[in-house]
Amino acid sequence: MIDTGAGLVMIDTGYPFMGDQILESMREVGLDPADLRILLHSHGHYDHIGNTMRFKALTGARTYISRIDNEICNGTVDLSWATELGYPRLAPFDCDVLFDDGAVVELGNTRIECRLAPGYTQGTLAVFIHTFHKGRPVTCAMHGGVGVNSMTRRFLSWYGLSTDCREAFREGLHRLAGEQVDLVLGNHHDQNDTEGKLARVRAGESCFDTGEWRRFLAEREAILDAMLQEEARQERGND
Repeated sequence: MIDTGAGLVMIDTGYPFMGDQILESMREVGLDPADLRILLHSHGHYDHIGNTMRFKALTGARTYISRIDNEICNGTVDLSWATELGYPRLAPFDCDVLFDDGAVVELGNTRIECRLAPGYTQGTLAVFIHTFHKGRPVTCAMHGGVGVNSMTRRFLSWYGLSTDCREAFREGLHRLAGEQVDLVLGNHHDQNDTEGKLARVRAGESCFDTGEWRRFLAEREAILDAMLQEEARQERGND
């Protein structure tokens, strides 16, 4: 959640069953859901778009996603992960604004640059949030999809997808590593030590770390390599 001074930006809307909890959590930290202006999606998986239409109807916020992953939202392609997660598919919808690489969203004191970072999905976005902290400019970044579960040979084969997504993912990690970032935001809470950062903030310490972004991307490449090595080992075992 980003408070821009001119309204709120929510990045991803969670599972449908989380809707009430999300709204109540906003209120608990002093944010009014009525101030939501933008619902920005990192990618089109079920657990990231599950409350989009509900929150849009509630607040009038405009919805944003990459042009490519909008095809997941509107059901053109069946890659939402609803089936894999054990849930019924969402009713199809189109987002209001469809992004191509390099699109920028501005609201209040915040400028959000959206970069295509394919691999996890073809239309995954990495977002660079240029804003202010205690009067000084800072850049926060979130890679919108770093899991390898949608790049396994089994998953790709099941859906008739190319393994080219793996190298596209790797190339994206290398390209994005050139960005200067002050704070890393995780697309899932376990990707960026969310609880540890909160504890540091509560202790009066800084959660900024200009080296974390590159370390994080390198760690994700290592996870990709480990998956590829394990698949190769299994294939050798089947020979």
